Amino acid sequence: VPRGPGQLREGLRYVRHNRELLIPLLMMVLIGTLTYEFQVVLPAFAFTTFNGGAGSLGLVTAAMGVGAIAGGLVSAGRHSSGIPTMVMASATFGATMLITSVCPTIEVAAISLIAVGAASIWFLSAGNTALQLAASPEMRGRVMALWTVAFIGSTPIGGPIVGLVAEHAGPRWALVLGAAAAFAAAALGTAIRRRPVPLHR
Repeated sequence: VPRGPGQLREGLRYVRHNRELLIPLLMMVLIGTLTYEFQVVLPAFAFTTFNGGAGSLGLVTAAMGVGAIAGGLVSAGRHSSGIPTMVMASATFGATMLITSVCPTIEVAAISLIAVGAASIWFLSAGNTALQLAASPEMRGRVMALWTVAFIGSTPIGGPIVGLVAEHAGPRWALVLGAAAAFAAAALGTAIRRRPVPLHR
C-alpha cells in the first residue's frame, strides 16, 4: 500500500464505519491507559504494600512473565476469536486484577499475578486476531498500526494517573482502577456490538 499524508486519516475513517474494528481499538484504549500499567504498579505493590525489596519485585515480575508465557501458549491453541472472545478476555483480565488487589501476602499475590499475565496476553492475542480477520487486506497494515498506537500510545497517558492513585490511595487501589477499566472495556464492547446497525438509504 503506498504511503501518503492521508493514510492514517483514511485508516481512522475506515475503522469508524466498521464496529468489528472499532470495538477492539476502543477496548484497547481503555485497557492500555489504565490496566497495562504494570511498570508503575508492580514496584509500588512489592515495595509499599508488602514492604519488600528487589527480591519481592523479582518475584512478582517473574510471576507475570510465567503467566504471559502460559497465556501465549494457550491462546495459540485456541480456535475462537472475535469480539466475544475479547470481551471474555477483558472480563477475565479485570477479575484477576481485582483478586490480586486483595491478596494478603506477596506469595499469594505472585500466584494471582500468573493469572493476570495469562489474561493480559489472552486479551492482546484476541484483539490482534479479531482485527486481522475483520480488516480487508489492503487496509490491514493501517488497522494494525492503529492497534499499536492504541496500545503503546495510551500507556504513557495512564502512567501518571495510575501513579497518582498508587501514591495517594495505595497500590491496591491502582490495581482496582486497572480492573475497573478492564470491566468497563468488556461492557463497552458488549454494548456497542449489541447496538443495532443504522440503515442507510
